Amino acid sequence: MSPDIDHQPDTPMATLGPQIAGAAILLFLGFAAMSRVGCNNHHTPPGHAGYVRSTPMVGAGKYVDTQTGPTSTGWVWRQKLVNVDIRSRTFTEELSTTVKGGLRVQLRAHVRIRPNPDAIKVLVEELGGTDWYTTNVHDQFKSAVLSKVQVMAPFEIKREMRNIGDAVLLDLEKRYGENGPLIFESVDIGDIIYPKQLVDAVVRVRVTVEDQERAKYRAAIASEEIRIGQAEAEGDAKAQEVIRKTLDSMYLQFDAIRALEDLADSKNTNFLIMPLSSDGSSPVILNMGK
Repeated sequence: MSPDIDHQPDTPMATLGPQIAGAAILLFLGFAAMSRVGCNNHHTPPGHAGYVRSTPMVGAGKYVDTQTGPTSTGWVWRQKLVNVDIRSRTFTEELSTTVKGGLRVQLRAHVRIRPNPDAIKVLVEELGGTDWYTTNVHDQFKSAVLSKVQVMAPFEIKREMRNIGDAVLLDLEKRYGENGPLIFESVDIGDIIYPKQLVDAVVRVRVTVEDQERAKYRAAIASEEIRIGQAEAEGDAKAQEVIRKTLDSMYLQFDAIRALEDLADSKNTNFLIMPLSSDGSSPVILNMGK
C-alpha cells in the first residue's frame, strides 16, 4: 500500500502572488493608457505662427511657447495650439460719408497688413487671435479714413488720395506701435463715386467752358481773316496810288500806240486814225466799217 502523500496547505503569499502580478499589469496598462489621454502633437503649417498654451485639468491655462511653421510641438500633454496666418493680406472697406459742402460720396479704402510673428502672444491675448482684424482693426481703420475725408471737398479727395492713404497709415502705426503685433504695409484710397447732381453740374460747366473756348477760337480766326483782308486792301490801294503817281501822259500814249499795233493786225475792219485826240493824250480812232 502506497504511503500517503502529505498535501501542504496554500499560504497567503502563494494565494496573493498572482493577484498582485495581475494588478501590477493592469496598473501599468492603465498608466500607459492614461499617459496618452490628452496628449497631442500640434502642427503649425507654413506661413503661420502658433500660440501654445497649457490646458490643465484644474486651474487656468498659461502661455507656453510660440512656434513658427512649418513645425510641430511633438507629443505634449494637455496643451492647446492657436495658429495665426502671418502672411500679408489686403482688407477692403466700402465707405459712404458726407463731406465738405454737404454732399455724400462713396469710396473704397484698402489696407495691407501682416501680423508680426514676434508678437503673436500679444496678438492672441489682446487683439482677438485669428479674428484680429474684425475684432480690433476694422472699426479703427474705417474711423481713421473717415476723419480725413469728411473735412475735404468732393474733388479734393480725388486730388489728395495718396496723401490721405499716407496719413491713415501713420495713424494706424501710432495706434498699434511701429513694432507692435500688426505691421501695416500700405493704405490706398480709390473708386470714388460722386453724387449724380454733382456730376451733372460739372458736365454742364465743362460744356459751357468748351463752348466759350470754341467761340474764342472762332473769333480769333475771324479777326485774323479781317486783318488779312485789310492788309490786302491796303496793298491794292497803295499799288493804285503808285500807278497814279508814276504813270505820266507819255506812258499812256505809248500804251495807246501798242493798242494800235494790235488793231492793225485785225482783218475785215477799217479804222481811221487821227494823230492826236483833242486833249493830246491819245490818237482818235474811227471805225469805218468794211
